[in-house]
Amino acid sequence: MRIKTETLNSRKATWLLVGAGAAMVAGRLVERGLDSGWRAVKNEEPPERPWKRGESWPTALAWTALSAAAVATVELVARRGAHLGLKRLTGKRMPANL
Repeated sequence: MRIKTETLNSRKATWLLVGAGAAMVAGRLVERGLDSGWRAVKNEEPPERPWKRGESWPTALAWTALSAAAVATVELVARRGAHLGLKRLTGKRMPANL
C-alpha cells in the first residue's frame, strides 16, 4: 500500500507543478498582451493602478474586467492543456481531489 501512496503523491506533485507552471506562464503572457493591446488601441499606457492614479470609473472598470477575464480564461485553458499533455505523455488521468 505504501508504494501506491508514494506513486499517487508523486503524480499529485507532478500535476501541481505542471499545472501551476503552465498557468503562471500563460497568465504572464496574457498580461503582456493586454498591455500591448491597450497601448495599440488607446495610444496610452494601460492603467497600472486605476484606483490610485485618478483614472475615470469607466476606464478603471474596463481595464479590471478585461484583464481579470483574460487572465482567468487563459490560465484555465493552460491548466486544461497541461492536463491533456500530461495525460498524453503518461497515459494517466489527473489525480483526483486537486
